[in-house]
Amino acid sequence: MGDSEAVVAGSSAIMDYTSGAYSSTASGAPTEGTYAASGGDPSSAGQEGQINAMYESKPASGSTDENASGARNTTVDVSAAGYNSSLNGDAVNEAVNAATVQNGNVFDNVGGASAAPEFVDGSVPPMSGEEDRLWSIVRANSLDFNAWTALIEETEKVAENNIMKIRKVYDAFLAEFPLCYGYWKKYADHEARIGSMDKVVEVYERAVQGVTYSVDIWVLYCAFAIETYGDPETIRRLFERGLAYVGTDYLSFPLWDKYIEYEYMHQEWSRLAVIYTRILENPNQQLDRYFNSFKELAGSRPLSELRTAEEAAASALGVSSEADGQVNEGEVHPDAAEQTPKPLSAGSTEAEELEKYVAIREQLYKKAKEFDSKILGFETAIRRPYFHVRPLNVAELENWHNYLDFIEREGDINK
Repeated sequence: MGDSEAVVAGSSAIMDYTSGAYSSTASGAPTEGTYAASGGDPSSAGQEGQINAMYESKPASGSTDENASGARNTTVDVSAAGYNSSLNGDAVNEAVNAATVQNGNVFDNVGGASAAPEFVDGSVPPMSGEEDRLWSIVRANSLDFNAWTALIEETEKVAENNIMKIRKVYDAFLAEFPLCYGYWKKYADHEARIGSMDKVVEVYERAVQGVTYSVDIWVLYCAFAIETYGDPETIRRLFERGLAYVGTDYLSFPLWDKYIEYEYMHQEWSRLAVIYTRILENPNQQLDRYFNSFKELAGSRPLSELRTAEEAAASALGVSSEADGQVNEGEVHPDAAEQTPKPLSAGSTEAEELEKYVAIREQLYKKAKEFDSKILGFETAIRRPYFHVRPLNVAELENWHNYLDFIEREGDINK
C-alpha cells in the first residue's frame, strides 16, 4: 500500500464496517443522482455525468453559480474527520495546516504580503497584467468572490503546467472560501493532471475537513478512490467515513448510490442487503426507490446470499431475530438488541423465511416514511441545499429555524 493509499486507509477511525456487511444490486446498478442541479431544487436528480458537468461550471458575474460556496473564519477540527496526520508525514501536516488558515491571515500564509505566488526557491513566476490586477483586488478585499473566481480562471489560462501558480491561487481562495466543494474538485483535477496522486489525496483530505458535511465532496473523493485504489477495504473505509457524516442527510442519495454501484460490481449480495437496510432506517428523498430496489434484490437472489454471516448463523441455530439485518460488523442497534429471538417453525420454508426477512425491512421503511411525512414540508422549502456566498432570504432562514426547532423537540441532537 502506497503512502497515498495509507492516508485513506488510516482515516477510518469512525464507523468501520468493513467485514462482510455490504453488497450490490441485483437488478443492475442504480441511476446516479445529484442535487443542486436545477437551481437548488432538492427534487432535481440526474445522471452521474451531470455531477461532473456541474463541478466544472464557472460562476456568473452575479455569483450565482450553485457550486460557489463560501464561509468565513472556518477552522478545521482534524480529529473529527478521523484523520491521522502521522501517516503521510510532513506532507499531510502541511495539507492540514493549509486547511486551517483563517481569514485575515490568508496572504501571510500563501505567498507573502504581495499575494504573488512564489516558487520553492523564492523566485516569483511571471504573471500576466490581468493576474497582477486581480491579485491586487483580492489583496485589498479578500471577500470579493467574483475577483477570486476571475483570478482562478486567468491563472488557469496562463499557468499551463505551472502547478506552483495553480496551487497558490487555489490555496489562497480556499482558505477564504473553504465550503466551495466544486473548487476543491477542480484543484484535485489539476493535481491529478500535473501533480501527483499523493497531492490529489492531500487536496481531498483538506476538502473533507473544510466542508465535512457536503455529500458532493464525499462522492467526488470516493469516485477518485474507486479509480485509484485496488483494495476494496480501503475504498469501503472511505465510504464509511463519508456516511458517518452525511449518511442521514435527506439528500445523501448520491453517496449511497455510488456505494451501491461499487458493491454491485463486486456482486457480494449480503453486503448490498445490509446497505439497503441501513438506508431504510432514515428518511431520504429517494426512500421509495431504495425500498423497491431492495425488494427486487430480495426477489432475485437466494436468501442464503442475502444474509450476513451473523444472520446465517442465527438461522442455523433455528432462531430468527426481529433485528436481523440490523447487525453490522457485530454491532446491533440498541432498539434491535431488545427484540426477543423467535423460533422458526420446523417446517419453515425458504419462501417463508424470505418473507419475514423482507417484512422486517419493510417495517424500517414504514417507520422512516412516517417521519418523512413530518419533515417533508421543511425539506421541500429548502431551495438551496448547497453552500453559497449569497445570503439566504428571510423565508428560507425562517424555514431553517423552524426545522431546527422541530428536530430539537424530537430529541435527535446529532441530526
